[in-house]
Amino acid sequence: MYKMSKRIQSPSSINTYKQCPRRYYYQYIEKLPTKPSIYLIRGSIAHKVLEDFYDIEELEEYNIGNQLMKRLLILLKAYWEESHEELHKLGLSDADLKSYFAETQNMLVNWFNQFWARYQDLRESGLDSHEAFKKIIPVREELFESDEKGVRGFIDVIEEEDGSVCLMDYKTSKTDEITPAYKLQLSIYAYLYYLKHNHLPKRVGIYFLRHGTKLLDVTNELIKEAQFEIEQIHMLTDTNDIDEYPQKTSGLCKWSAGKCDFFNKCFKASNLFRR
Repeated sequence: MYKMSKRIQSPSSINTYKQCPRRYYYQYIEKLPTKPSIYLIRGSIAHKVLEDFYDIEELEEYNIGNQLMKRLLILLKAYWEESHEELHKLGLSDADLKSYFAETQNMLVNWFNQFWARYQDLRESGLDSHEAFKKIIPVREELFESDEKGVRGFIDVIEEEDGSVCLMDYKTSKTDEITPAYKLQLSIYAYLYYLKHNHLPKRVGIYFLRHGTKLLDVTNELIKEAQFEIEQIHMLTDTNDIDEYPQKTSGLCKWSAGKCDFFNKCFKASNLFRR
């Protein structure tokens, strides 16, 4: 019997399957297009800003905090303007777009305050301004993948201090809770890091840009959770038969302000969902 090769999975694809197998089918097997949203676009912009923030050629000794804050805001403005066409295709009013821009700016300023506190701690430990900035620069947006396990993921931030590694992700979500979906994402990152380096990171966590930082210790149980979910997704998606990907009706199908990208296709000529 012909056996399909493993699909390359990611934390996003696994969480999509757990949310709704039919949605997974449409997005990852049929590869139907998904609609852009303000939340995805501004999340991408915020990630770009934070990825490029550290790439500054020279810091003047005078007023470093203002220099860095100015850089952050200039990057935001540049990437927001670069996304002008994509943003205006959403059909939002100018007032709404200005509101989302201001909200994104506030999130980045909130992150900067956390960054600045860490920088000041390094300065107080005896490092000069350039040494402190150099030490705080993390590895950013690194791809980790395993062909053997059929999984990959981009880790936003890899921080190392005194030999201890911490893997971090940026989130612009309203919640400041490490939800089961977020926890699974972080566990897979820790597992991928282990597969590449043969040792575990000490912690994983999320920079919630609206709120603050949340961390989890990396334990054997966390790694086992990642292994289990990766094995399960490969077992459950070893087919192209749509009937093997059932609809999972929930409030994520349709809500007051919108609906799933595949709602019309999923429930066409069906009375399964009425709201």
